[in-house]
Amino acid sequence: MNLINRGYIDEFLTGIARCPETAVMKEMREVARRRELPVLRPAAAAFLNVLIQIRRPKVILEVGTSIGYSGMVMLNAMGPSGHLTTVEMEEDLLEAARGNFARQGVSERVTLIGGDAGDVLHYLEDPFDVIFLDGPKAQYLLYLPDCVRLLNSGGLLVCDDVLFYGMVARDTLVRRRKITIVKRMREFLNAISSHPRLDTTIVPIGDGISVSVKKEVFPSNEST
Repeated sequence: MNLINRGYIDEFLTGIARCPETAVMKEMREVARRRELPVLRPAAAAFLNVLIQIRRPKVILEVGTSIGYSGMVMLNAMGPSGHLTTVEMEEDLLEAARGNFARQGVSERVTLIGGDAGDVLHYLEDPFDVIFLDGPKAQYLLYLPDCVRLLNSGGLLVCDDVLFYGMVARDTLVRRRKITIVKRMREFLNAISSHPRLDTTIVPIGDGISVSVKKEVFPSNEST
């Protein structure tokens, strides 16, 4: 049940959403459906595709590879000169993604990193034009300082599932086992909305997507 939009709106967006898919990507979506693995919803994939084409990044960092579907969306939108670095903790998902990138013929444009994103982000140094968060939702706030550090000025921080089935917006929807995730996601949204280096908006597509741009630092405003 979708609690972000009314059912007829969600159905319309899903039906009209158009994100270019290769044959490999279509197979990936079917595998994800059969195995009940999370991949970008059609409307979210279409939104991300357009966003990346507008920004035209050269380097993207992704947290939460899964089987590689969202990474493929971004690689296609970047064009042949773009490079994706993607982090995944689950070894079986990482290997599935590796195989999918190979089948698509984009392996040379992808750096796959296995491990906990909280540790990996801390040791990364090279900056990125876009960072896409789609990993453990309760850890978004933990990742934020490194994400801001790793973003180029004018770069985008894009985060998926930030409304978390509508629970973030309404207490009556919160399930007991999800209280901690909802609490931390609310803290994260407050942090990116009030951060001095970020301008943020939240779009009610899919399960909610936030988009933040890292502001330039001018001599009169050196806050970080």
